[in-house]
Amino acid sequence: METSTLLQIPEEINIKLHEYAKLIHDYNKTTNITGLKDIMSIYNELVVGSIKPLMKVDVPRGTSFVDIGTGAGIPGIPLILYFGGNIKGVLIDSNNKKIKFLMDVIDVLGIHDRVTVIQGRAEEMLKEKRYRDSFNFAVARAFAHPLMALEYGLPFIKQGGWMYIYYAVTVNDSDFYDNKGLRRKAGVGIKDGSAGLHKEEDNTGGGDLTGIIQYLQKHSHALGGHMSTREEAIRHKVYEGLLFIKDRPTPNNYPRKHAVVKREVMKLRNV
Repeated sequence: METSTLLQIPEEINIKLHEYAKLIHDYNKTTNITGLKDIMSIYNELVVGSIKPLMKVDVPRGTSFVDIGTGAGIPGIPLILYFGGNIKGVLIDSNNKKIKFLMDVIDVLGIHDRVTVIQGRAEEMLKEKRYRDSFNFAVARAFAHPLMALEYGLPFIKQGGWMYIYYAVTVNDSDFYDNKGLRRKAGVGIKDGSAGLHKEEDNTGGGDLTGIIQYLQKHSHALGGHMSTREEAIRHKVYEGLLFIKDRPTPNNYPRKHAVVKREVMKLRNV
């Protein structure tokens, strides 16, 4: 069994990850869920790419997370398989075909006890008290522009929890920020962060990186959290992407209506 050179994965987990990659590959022949066409690209870029940024985070038994806009189960399914019995995940997507695929994946991989799949929109789910301020962490990969991911993700998280957005930036050796804002990951263009994922909206949105980061910093406070400092990111063992920490319950007026958030995203794209 071939293993990605990016990280070492225990063989029993690696078998399941390859099986999952093949399920995506086979389903993609009839229903487009990724632009990647061969199994190893799916395995390396989608599956391993979902694990690598979070592989060292502390995940004690009983940890719960939510994956918003999960699509084909990215990144939620790889995280479930990698961390094993320590975590349980709720995977959210509004697309019926992708939800049906996920139900088949759960059956084949035998992970019913660790995964709940919900067809719906995050902003609608957050109208229910049971979902607000209740998860240990949230993830979003190529779900939408980071502003939209943050607005729909952070309200799910309990105080002291965190949200991770897959994004092509890194905690560098000197400082998380410099006078030009958050640094890009060396050699990686912003659009590469999507890795051919299957979402309706561009997850980067263009615009000036510094302006976007500054806006996310400010907006995270309104949502009850803050963007992590370099020290906090290192303490969480997260060395790339965008990490936000939840400080207090999210005010009830968030998330706002989709149209309102989308208008804000469009403004950022023109920054």
